[in-house]
Formats: sequence, C-alpha cells, structure tokens
Amino acid sequence: MPVQRIHQASFVRGELDPKIVSRVDVVAYEQGLKKARNVLTLNQGGIERRPGTVYRATTPGNGRLEPFIFSDDQEYIILFTNTVITIYSSNGTLLQTITSTGIATAELMELTVTQQGDTMIIAHKSFVPRILKRTGATTFTLSAFQFDVSVNGEKTYQPYFKFANDSITLDINQTAKGTTGVTLTTSADYWTSNYVNTRVRYHGAEIFITGYTSATVVTGTLLDDVEIELDPNPLKSVQGSGVVEVTMVQHGFSTGASITISGAQDIFDVDGNGLATANINGTFTITVVDDNRFTYTAGSSDTATESVDGGGASVKIVGHPPTRKWDEQLYSEPNGFPRAVCFHEQRLYFGGSASAPDYLTASKVGSFFNFDVGKGLDDESLQMQIASDQINEIRHIVAGRVLEIFTSGAEFFLRPQTGKNITPTDSMIVRQTSFGVQQAGMPRPFDGGTLYVQKNGKNIRDYVFASTTELFDSNNTSLESSHLITTPTDTATATSLPDRTEQFYFLVCGDGTMCVYSSQKEQKIFGWTQWNTDGNYKSIACLSSTIFSLVERTINSSTAYYLEQFATTQFDIPTDMSFTKTISASYQPHGTVKNKGAVSSGVSQFIIDGATASPNQGDTFQFAATGTTHTVTSVTATGTTNEYVISVSPVTASVSDNTDLVFLTSRVFTGITQIGKTVHATSGSTEDGDFFYYGSGVVTSAGTVTFPSPAAACDIGMDYDITVETLPQDVRLGDGVLTGKPRKIGKAILELSTTYNVTINSNQVLIGSNPNDDTTGLQSLTGKKEVHTLGYEVDPTLTVSQTAPLPMRVLGITSEVYF
Repeated sequence: MPVQRIHQASFVRGELDPKIVSRVDVVAYEQGLKKARNVLTLNQGGIERRPGTVYRATTPGNGRLEPFIFSDDQEYIILFTNTVITIYSSNGTLLQTITSTGIATAELMELTVTQQGDTMIIAHKSFVPRILKRTGATTFTLSAFQFDVSVNGEKTYQPYFKFANDSITLDINQTAKGTTGVTLTTSADYWTSNYVNTRVRYHGAEIFITGYTSATVVTGTLLDDVEIELDPNPLKSVQGSGVVEVTMVQHGFSTGASITISGAQDIFDVDGNGLATANINGTFTITVVDDNRFTYTAGSSDTATESVDGGGASVKIVGHPPTRKWDEQLYSEPNGFPRAVCFHEQRLYFGGSASAPDYLTASKVGSFFNFDVGKGLDDESLQMQIASDQINEIRHIVAGRVLEIFTSGAEFFLRPQTGKNITPTDSMIVRQTSFGVQQAGMPRPFDGGTLYVQKNGKNIRDYVFASTTELFDSNNTSLESSHLITTPTDTATATSLPDRTEQFYFLVCGDGTMCVYSSQKEQKIFGWTQWNTDGNYKSIACLSSTIFSLVERTINSSTAYYLEQFATTQFDIPTDMSFTKTISASYQPHGTVKNKGAVSSGVSQFIIDGATASPNQGDTFQFAATGTTHTVTSVTATGTTNEYVISVSPVTASVSDNTDLVFLTSRVFTGITQIGKTVHATSGSTEDGDFFYYGSGVVTSAGTVTFPSPAAACDIGMDYDITVETLPQDVRLGDGVLTGKPRKIGKAILELSTTYNVTINSNQVLIGSNPNDDTTGLQSLTGKKEVHTLGYEVDPTLTVSQTAPLPMRVLGITSEVYF
C-alpha cells in the first residue's frame, strides 16, 4: 500500500476559512488549520492552549472596557456600563464607582476615547464630551468638557460653523455688552428649544441664548459689544458735499437706520483738505445706495473739496442690520457632538458631529481646551472640512506617524507641508483608500499599521503607510479567515506581554466569541484563531502586560457579568473564571471542626462535630494546628447534623475534648461561585515548575465542590474546549493530487513541548506513567509521540484536543497517509 509522509512544521496562519479547503496550492494551506479554537499560534510555528482567566469582580452589568495608563506602575481598567463608570486597579481591585455619567447602554460600544497623562476624554455623537481625570493614585473625577473662556468672559474659544442657509438673515435689537433679553430674529424658521444654553455669533459678537420664543425668535445675553469692522479705507468723500459713502458688502441696513462710526481717520486730499475725523465719527442716519453701499452726512457741515477714498484700517460700525454674517457653536445639542476624539502632536482633535459629519477641528498647540482660530498662526486652531465627492462622516481619528482619519466611506490622513508640523494654513486632508469604517470597535495601532473594522463588519483591514509611495494601503488581514469575523463590537491590542515574543490584536464579536490575530510582518507571520468560553465575551482591554475581559455568564440560572484577567501563560492558570483557594487558619472549608469527647492515645477512630462540609478520605489535618499530621482514611455520618465518625492514620496521641482540627489539605472547597458548573482544580505557575491536577467536580447549590484528590492550595475554574484540526491531508503525486479519493492517516507523529494532556481524533495519548503526587506533580512530555489512527476518508484530518485543562503545546505534526 503506497504511503506518503506529510510534515506540517508551522501553524502560524491559524484557522482558515472553509472556502479555502481546496486551495492546496497556496502557502496558507501548508501553515494553516481547519480549526484553531482556544489556542495561540506561536511565532516559532507551534500552537498551544490559551491562558485561562482569573475572576476579579462581578460588574454592575454589561459594558465596555478601556485601559487607562498613567505610568508603568499606575495603570487602571475603566468599565463603562449604563450611566456608571467603574474603575479597577491593574490587579482588578475596585477603586471607585462614578454614577450618573449620562452614558447610556446603547452608546457604550460607539464611544471613542483618547488619553494623555491623567486625562481621558470620552466622545459620542449624542452628548457633550466627558473628561475622566485622575486626581490621585486611587481617585478620579468625571466632568463635562468645557472650552476655554477669555478673561473678560466675552469669548468662548470653541469652533463655530455657519449651519443656516445663506438666505436666512439674523437681526438683533441691542448692541451693548451685558444686555439681557436681547431678541434674535431670523428671516425664516430656524430656532428650536434645543438652542437654549448655546451660543451664536453676530458679526463676531457672542450671544448666549437663554430663552425660546418661536421658530424665528429667541432671546439671549450679549457677551460683547457689537462692532462691525470694515475693510481698510471703506469710506469715500463726495466732492463738494459732506456725504460719506461707505462700502460694506451685503450690509443689510435699511434707509433711516442709525449707526455709530468709530475709528475713521481724516479723509483729506493731497492738499490736506477734506472731511476731518471729528466730523465722520459718531452717530448718523444712513441712506442705502445698494446692497454693498450706503451713505451718511458728515457733521458740522464739513465739505469735501474732492472725492477721496480713505478712513484708514480701523473703521468700525455699531449697528444691528439683518445679516448673513452669523454662525453658531459647532458642537451643541441641536447640531450634535463630536463622535471622534484624539490627542496628536500636542493638539486635541474632534471630528464627526451630526450636522457637520466631515468636519475636523483641532485645538491650539499645547492648549487642549482652546480652539480659537485667531489669525491662523501656526500654533492656532485648525478647522477644516473633508469636502470630498460624498459626505464622509468622521468616525475615528488615530494618532500615528501622521493623523489618520477614518470615515464612513473612505480613509484619509492629515498631510502637513513637507518638513513642517501641522499648521492651519499648510495642511490638507488627503484621501487614501475607499472602504469605510464602522463605529463600533475602535481602530488600533498594531505591528506598524492601524487595524480597523471595515463598515461591512466582515473585513479587518490594516491601514499601513508605504514609505516608497508615501501613501497608505488598506490590506485585508482577515481574508483567509473571514468566517471567524461576525459583527465585531470591540477591539484591543497586546504588544508587550511578559515572556512572549508574540503580539496580539483582539476582536470581540457579537456572537460572544473573540478572534485573536497574531502578526509579525517582518517575518511574514500572521494568522487568526478563535477563543470562546462558557458564556460570551463582551469587551476586552489590555494594559502594558495584562489582558482583561468582560464576560457574560449564566450561572445558577442567573446571567451576570464578570471582570476576568487572563493569566500570563497556560502554566499559570489553565481554566476560566478561576479562584485561588488556599487552606489556612482563616480558610477552613469544613468549618470549625472539633473532636467530640477526649481522644485517647493510640486511637484511630473518633467523632467530630462542627463540620459544615464533610471531610473526605485523603484530607489531612493537625490537632490545634500543631504536632502530627493525620490523614483521613474513612468518614461516616452519625445522623446528627455536622457530626461524623472519622478514621485517621497514623493513630492519635492523647487529645482533650473540643480540640480544633485544623485541616492542611482538603478535597472539598467552599465559597465557589460557579453553582451547577463543572470546575477543575489545578496548581502551577511556570513552565519549568511542577504542575498538579486534582480532578473535577460539580459545584453544589451551596457553593461547595469536592475533588478526587486533596490540595493545600489550588486554582479552581471552568474548562474550555481546545480544538486543533488539520486541513485535509492531500497527497501530491507526480501526476497530480489525490483530492476526492479515499485515503487514511495511519499514523501521526506529534512534536510536543511541555504537554500534560492531549488527544488525537478522540484517542487519549499516553503522556507518562507518573501519577499526580504530592511532590513532583504530573509528568509532561517534550519530544515526539507516535499515535496510530484508523479509517479511510475522502478528506482525512487530524483533530487535536484535550480531556482535562492542562498545558499543551504542539510544535509540529507528521502524518503518514495511506492510499
């Protein structure tokens, strides 16, 4: 019978889409798997069981996790839930709860956040950005974002925008600073009650709206004097008269209106004759010439000898004509709030409000709350619109080597002038690719690019800068594993985990699974795996060296949400939602147990009471926590509550009545949360250390579990299924392949590393003969292991799994295929 050996030395491409099953011609087939569930791909080519998780807290509900990293030794996990922010330390300890945040459940996964130093800014289209500020090592405050205000209170340094149609004019009835009850009247319906407590600018003067009257009338307080500054030399004398003609484009005045002129200089001819300053400044009644000109008569019967342009560069008019020159604050209740936020190169950026979806604004350099455009100097606020062929709603902004802008329809970047920083006058928004991004799941910098979720919710693209073209590409990283991507909701990256060369991108999906992408572009290593658990992953966040997840679990018929921390390695914790239990004076799972009646010397059997949980064969204890260690050999209930007859070895010394039995090891553990679930007990810490497995048990309604073997200390948690299935082993012959023809894998040779438990096609692989004992633990295998399998199939595969939650690592698989 012909036989061919096929060796797979690498699994770095992870789990491949079922639609690629016939692509035996591509490299991915040689390095990929049919299934890779609850495993990690290693940069060296192997694959291993993923780390388990440690229970840290029961949370207020479903929500969203984000990291807050102040320094290397002060890091926090921020949990957003419905109107609540909960803050945990880097080890999952609850530090603070902030209520009444105004952030609702429906908004949580659409939030965008950015952080610098002790300040995190939280943005969403439906509310004023929030500032989460660290005020101490364990304290935070939450406040609404407020733009800087001038010392005299006249100006708020925020972005303004002309939303109203240009045909709609605005008129006010007062011009003096501090006037209250000012009437603001538009020429057509415009106002709504949402405009109360917002600001508009009339010829540059800010008015704070305090009341709503109708769709055309609101009232407010004038925060500055209305002074309309004209262009240089806007006045013209008329020869032989005192008439002064004023040029003011689209002035809006009507004949008979009263205005006050100031700042006008003499309008003299070359001989020094003409209209003097004193006679052309003051209050006058005007006559309209046309839309751009009006006249008034100089005082004191002053007369011009010639027609001369003049007035100087500081002519101002006080008046209140109906005008098109008015605007309103960009971010407000009626116009929406920014959905994207980012710190970049000493500026704070906002973008993507409801009424200005493609508008980008930036603070002054080093003044994150000052968005004053001023005179457009290099350090002043930058405000610009994408204005492409369609409305590209800004959804995310990312600080990379340049400012990356992700919108609903395309990807852009903010390009400064070569050799310069970003300035208001020399920068431009440049379109790169046209895929669009979804709102949920923030883009994350990763492995030299930025990974983002395309708006179809199916593709994860890598927005990466090509130095040769100085342009960006959006490569599809999930093309070969697209079946794993289902309605992404959250993202995170871990790039510097202890004792690992791998870096990971995490993608939480709507079906409760989590996709994990490992990449090392320089080595052409990249691939996806899928993680799942007894429940649903809801959110993910990574600190510098730790990973936290928010998990929905149904336990004892009740659904709850848990903050869980992933262990560093599978050798530390190989189970999910794990609790560490250590037998000690403060934790005696059997309760306060005492001997009932005096015990004579040499006795091996006596009565105990006070045992709220029954002792078990194999448990060990000492009388009064001292002296000989006794092992329980049998236990019989007497029929009286909490009372038992126990046999022990070795025999006892003389013990007085009512002496405490202090247990050193136990098979039973109490205070276990996972009621009704099967849990496993393990202990271990490092790959080179001993590893123990004490078996499994079902947690009772009282939160008690009994294991087959006793332990002094163990980690108790739930197992998760490991599945590693190869792609069909297709033999290649000189005249083609055997695709579609029956063949079998007669033998598989596994290259294992520090593996304690593994099965092949449901057949248990014998690892070692050493049982789990008190001193050396389980025996692992590092090396090759032959496994024989049976049965012909058209598409033969090998499935690697486990029967117990123990460390497993496979470096390679050699298959002998018979045909």
